[in-house]
Amino acid sequence: MNARHHVAVIGGIVTLLGSMSLFSVFATWSWFFYSTGAVIVVVGTAMLARSLRVPLWAQVLLMITALTIILTLYFPTGGEFLGLIPGPDTFRHFGELLGEAGAAIQHEAAPVPDLDGLLMIVTLGVGGVAIIVDLCAVGLRRPALAGLALLAIYSVPVAVLTTSVSVVQFAFGAAGFLWLLITDSVDRVRRFGRRFTGEGRDIDVWEPSPLAAAGRRLGVVGIVIAVLLPVAMPGLTTGFLDQLRPNTGGVGNGPGTGPGSGGTVDLSAMLTGSLQRDRPYNMVRVTTNDPAPYYLRFGVADQAGNDGFASRNTSGTGALPADPDTELETVEGVTAEKYTAKLEMLDFDMHLAPIYLQPLGIEGLDRTWGWDSRFDLVSSKQQTTVRRTYTVTYARLAYTPAALRRAGTFLTEEQRKLTQVPPVPEIDNLVKRLTAGKDTEYDEVRALYGHFAPENGFTYSLNAPKGDSGNAIVDFLEGKQGFCVQYAAALAWLVRAAGHPARVAFGFTRGSNPVNGQSTLTNFNLHAWTEVYFPNIGWVPFDATPTVGVRGSVTNTWAPDLASPIRPGATEGPDTGPRATATASPGPTDPNAGNPEGSGGAGGGDAGLPLWAWLTIVGVVLVIAVLAAPAIGREALRRRRRARHQQVIALEVATDAGGAGVSDTLSATDAEGVAQARRDAHEAWAELLDTMTDFAVPVDPTETPRATAGRLVDLTGTGTDGERAVGKLARSEEFARYARRPLVPDGLDDAVRGARQAFAARATRWERLSATFMPRSTLLRWRLRWLSVSGATVARTGRWRDRLTARLSPRRLLTGRR
Repeated sequence: MNARHHVAVIGGIVTLLGSMSLFSVFATWSWFFYSTGAVIVVVGTAMLARSLRVPLWAQVLLMITALTIILTLYFPTGGEFLGLIPGPDTFRHFGELLGEAGAAIQHEAAPVPDLDGLLMIVTLGVGGVAIIVDLCAVGLRRPALAGLALLAIYSVPVAVLTTSVSVVQFAFGAAGFLWLLITDSVDRVRRFGRRFTGEGRDIDVWEPSPLAAAGRRLGVVGIVIAVLLPVAMPGLTTGFLDQLRPNTGGVGNGPGTGPGSGGTVDLSAMLTGSLQRDRPYNMVRVTTNDPAPYYLRFGVADQAGNDGFASRNTSGTGALPADPDTELETVEGVTAEKYTAKLEMLDFDMHLAPIYLQPLGIEGLDRTWGWDSRFDLVSSKQQTTVRRTYTVTYARLAYTPAALRRAGTFLTEEQRKLTQVPPVPEIDNLVKRLTAGKDTEYDEVRALYGHFAPENGFTYSLNAPKGDSGNAIVDFLEGKQGFCVQYAAALAWLVRAAGHPARVAFGFTRGSNPVNGQSTLTNFNLHAWTEVYFPNIGWVPFDATPTVGVRGSVTNTWAPDLASPIRPGATEGPDTGPRATATASPGPTDPNAGNPEGSGGAGGGDAGLPLWAWLTIVGVVLVIAVLAAPAIGREALRRRRRARHQQVIALEVATDAGGAGVSDTLSATDAEGVAQARRDAHEAWAELLDTMTDFAVPVDPTETPRATAGRLVDLTGTGTDGERAVGKLARSEEFARYARRPLVPDGLDDAVRGARQAFAARATRWERLSATFMPRSTLLRWRLRWLSVSGATVARTGRWRDRLTARLSPRRLLTGRR
């Protein structure tokens, strides 16, 4: 049996390449190191088993055993024999880890943390795929079947992520699979005997055969088509095009700054990037019968960290609200008014659909859209909102402060998680001071909300100072300058520190100047605010951002305008709905109206080019560098070949048979000059041959210089100048090769330049461009150098492998040979 070790090693590498797509699922690289260890153990076991010539079924059994041992080493219980051999407790522990993984899959959002259950299941999965790949590619010699196992890995991020899998990750997996197919095909051909080219030349083991070259070309073409076809047919995807297209005002699916990735997107960065533009662009058109609508929301961030709040992935698995006739049951002091809104997405493309809070019925969205009750959001993994129109029937709730004071205190386990923030002594002390003497949740929230009043020094600013405390909330509370995202995150943090659930909501403020109930929301209406949960009532919005910086903002009696709040003793009657502030609706022709900093709209900050722009710039520079490398290398070689005889050669005038001096055929007299003259002649002749190669003129290494010159004179047809230049180079090369003292023709470099001009004169435009930017001589020289290096590397590796296998062969050790 042929061990086919090289195919087994490539199969392991291909398995790891196919698992590259899992980088989008996990937050760190831990899973990759776990999986790499499992693949190495599985492949090594398979190679050892084949070296011992065990049957195929035993090979599979040994690989499964090896995978079990590595899992035991990774996830021990402490009761294993010798720390490696699993026992009954080990398998019970594995079952518990699988149960934890199932629970994490249901509740965690990508990218997921390094939970033991998830690490075990991915190690088991990748290791199992390595077994299947080895079995198909080596044992059964059917490498195409291994593609099904690799596809199983790729399907995990496709099913989990709301965004499309990275093109780079797809290319890695596809290239690995094609590499496996090509390797197996070449191996099959080698079994027939020696390999030959189409001209009958024998091919060494390390040289690429025509079959391998054709396979590589087909593989590259296949991958390019697979990547570019979705770009040519926009109906197949919305992710890749949006990542590369320039954002002229719309919200795309780019990485990190656009909302296209649904719940996993950095909504704060998206809002900042859209608001800092110097001109408005229309995003959503709203037509509603609500005379005073509140904010239109599309995202929620409830993961607290030192940098503020981040969003989680939305599941969108629940059925959309579909009963607009539902009558909400409210408690005393809470009123509900039912309204309908038609929403038209103009330049707004994302996997989250904007809605009003408390939706009762949604029409116009297909079944790919679902409801996530955790965040009160509508999302889809397959569709985006681009150019969609749908209708939402919703209940606008109004609360009296008395009703909020009567709210309950019971919280579920999930709601308690929304009260957690990293401990920060400065913030905890501030919260204790502000909430001292407050008896109800609402009074505590109002005290925290009132802390952001202008009278306490808080101002709206697009250029907030950067602190050095290591916590973004502390920096904002100390600097007291910021925009909507910072105000919303700071209030949510303070409310959580007081022990109450809070989160940050993202959406649009009320549009300016509605006509017949219709208003158009622009990027200047994008906004963030805080939502606080009150038991028995629900999520209640609080907007602490100064109204002077928010276009289309509204206030309520339970969360009044901090610039002119309701003073103690004022009547707190039932709220009649959101009220627009006097400074909230500047004219649409002035994008900076109501913005004291003079740019951006309702938020933003100092941000440079988006990530996709930097990646595009870097990519273009790299492409230009790669394309220019052959031309630069060719020009550098041409400069190194220039004649240097003027400084070192002592000359004498050569004479012809009649004794007459020949002015252009000076010969060298000293040893150093002879060597330099020969070097100049050889370099000039080499430059002529490379020029012939660049212009696709055949080069015959068996020809003498004189024969080559004669052939070129007949070929160029450029007249006397071309003939003289080629003749001078040929004569110089002849003397350098055969004469005792070489000639040093005057103007050797000019002769080289004249010959090149002669070739260019007879060439087509395409041949001239090719010779300038993609010179064939340089590409050929690089290819030969690569073949030489790769051949030497393969030979050296083969010698090391032979020495190692000769010393460590299991058969040699078993038979006791020395």
